[in-house]
Amino acid sequence: MTRVLSVDLAYKRHRDIGVVLLDATETGIEATIVDALLADPPHAHTLADWLHALAERHHVAGIAIDGPLGWKAPGTDAPHCRMSEKAVRAPGKTGLPPDGVKPRGYLAFTEFSIALFERFTTRYGYALPGSGHAVPEKQGATGDRGARFVTETFPTAAWRSLGLTPVPGKGRTTPDALREAVARLTARVPLQLDRAPTHDQLQAVVGGLAPLAWSRGHTQRVTLAGEPPHRLDGSWREGYIMIPSTLY
Repeated sequence: MTRVLSVDLAYKRHRDIGVVLLDATETGIEATIVDALLADPPHAHTLADWLHALAERHHVAGIAIDGPLGWKAPGTDAPHCRMSEKAVRAPGKTGLPPDGVKPRGYLAFTEFSIALFERFTTRYGYALPGSGHAVPEKQGATGDRGARFVTETFPTAAWRSLGLTPVPGKGRTTPDALREAVARLTARVPLQLDRAPTHDQLQAVVGGLAPLAWSRGHTQRVTLAGEPPHRLDGSWREGYIMIPSTLY
């Protein structure tokens, strides 16, 4: 089996973080929901360490995260966001550091997510697809460099790429709407869930479909939206958002 760990990220409460293990089997995809039973409030390094321990324990090929991996690079064709966000029509815009985000309330989440990616790449040596190397040289980096990848996802774009209506925002999703969204997804994708998901867990499932295909070498089933990630002034810039192609 090939396996990835997919995360629908939040930064205020762990119960709002959806975490799912996705396994590729001979008959389809098996999704196992994992509860993030950590003390609030979340801290980026603590969460990254916990997710890395899960990845080690379950021998995953990569980790997928619904959140920005880095900042905008200067001089791109998108004046207020990364090229990846422009490509997938993301509502949150990640501009230039240290605080160039839109809307303004997005800053804390942006900083949290970027710190998470930084921890995976510089502490544990995870590779960002398209970077050309696992991690910049840094004293103290541990783990097998390039052994696993970490990638950014955007579940809303994944729903669209699959030709499905995205699940409504969390505050607008009724229990019936959530069940209908699960039914839409399982009718399109050969998926087995170990239990009924919350909104966040369902988004983690959808966000992880492209990374699961990527881990299996099925690149024709994956779209890398954006530009390759690179280092500038001590931080990651640009980077890809990984979504399913319509061939999934």
